[in-house]
Amino acid sequence: MTSTVTVLASGLKLLSFQGLTTFRGRIVVATLQADLVYVAPDGTLTTWVNVARYGIPTGIVGLKETLIVAVSAQESGHFLIQVTSQGKILPLADLSVLAGEFGALFAVAAHEGYYPYYMVAISTDVIGSAGLIARVTRSGRTTVLATLANAPFGVGIAEDYVIATQENGSVLRITFTGKTSIIANLEQAQLGNPLDITRLKEDWIITTTTGWLVALKPDGTLSPVINFVEIGNGFPTTLTTIGDQLVVATQTGNLLRVML
Repeated sequence: MTSTVTVLASGLKLLSFQGLTTFRGRIVVATLQADLVYVAPDGTLTTWVNVARYGIPTGIVGLKETLIVAVSAQESGHFLIQVTSQGKILPLADLSVLAGEFGALFAVAAHEGYYPYYMVAISTDVIGSAGLIARVTRSGRTTVLATLANAPFGVGIAEDYVIATQENGSVLRITFTGKTSIIANLEQAQLGNPLDITRLKEDWIITTTTGWLVALKPDGTLSPVINFVEIGNGFPTTLTTIGDQLVVATQTGNLLRVML
């Protein structure tokens, strides 16, 4: 698979789970300083809002006129908040009981159906590596879709299932009734452990801890695309799509535009 990689922006303060999404046609990235930053097509960075009073942002996802942000504030708890297109910040759901004292929120995905809702990847014990996938409605009602033996890092929603990456290398398919099955294991394929995941056309695209961008085909085949470490761009973390392109964040604080 031929791919082209260019640097879109640089100098951002990022770690493994700072979120990246598109919102109303624009790229938005969350930083360690708790800023939500707009990224222009020419790479110009503009701070939009700061959510530090609620915690440090991790997963973010845009849905219509609202941006949803997963935040963790250590002893103060773990929450989903919503940011309107006008920049107003509103609480959505308190996930502190689900995450527990030693947990964290890692990722969030949106379902845009008649009754929109969100799926949240939660570690319930970052030391013991347990976790769950929670479903949160637009009104903040929260239920557990699936309890997992290993922490989920990334989450996505397809037409009839939820997909999640796990710390042990697995990629899970989860039905809307909570039944789980392993559809791939990147660690066994010697591609590292999967981090974030997003949908591009018919494929799921995954970042890994060894620097790879990997395509998961509909038949479950894993296809390595490019290794960002090998080409000098640093370790990839989160990613999103904009049109038919990918935008990938790295631990070196770069945003990369990738054309497959």
